[in-house]
Amino acid sequence: MSAIYLLILGSMVLLGATAVLGLFWAARNGQFRDMKRGARVIFDEEEPVGMPTDVVFKKREPRRRKAAAHP
Repeated sequence: MSAIYLLILGSMVLLGATAVLGLFWAARNGQFRDMKRGARVIFDEEEPVGMPTDVVFKKREPRRRKAAAHP
């Protein structure tokens, strides 16, 4: 039973260390230098920032049922 506790503790430490190393890597490589740029990149020149022009859920016309063919 204690082996399971050691495996769980070891995996938690490994996961935490990986997260910390990932944050240090991102900070060292300049991932956090320009935080606002990422929010503007998704818009093109024709679409102003803050005003989406696309529609995600469009209204669809109801489906028409096909008439059943009688033999």
